[in-house]
Amino acid sequence: MNNKSLINWHWQLNTEAVIPVAVVAWYETVPRLLIYLLKNQDKYDLQKFKFVKGENFIIIIGPESQLPWVDGVQYAMVDSQVPQLWLPCHAKPSISTLLLANAIANKFTHKHVLLWDHPKMVIPLGVSWPLTKEFLEYAI
Repeated sequence: MNNKSLINWHWQLNTEAVIPVAVVAWYETVPRLLIYLLKNQDKYDLQKFKFVKGENFIIIIGPESQLPWVDGVQYAMVDSQVPQLWLPCHAKPSISTLLLANAIANKFTHKHVLLWDHPKMVIPLGVSWPLTKEFLEYAI
């Protein structure tokens, strides 16, 4: 491998004001979030939410004002320069997100992705599902 083609970058604290578009739960926080949503359905219009789920995470996408909070969840935002790139609200790359998005697009075939800091992941967002009571009951 040619080391000249590698781009060195790191995550840094994001101190800018952001608008979250999704709540992200990892590992043991996933069932806590799902149980909370199931128990508090009267507070949330589930029809306004979609989700992306993997083996150890769930991303619930919805209106900022209705995103739930449970101890341990984090939030994701759409990058202001590259809308197809989503990032954690609490961290940002040390390099241009345009450069980073181009590198991701060259490696992955997905148009929209969430780039996460810990654990380090690139999560495709192309397929999301409606959040329903039935899914919450099943997934718990």
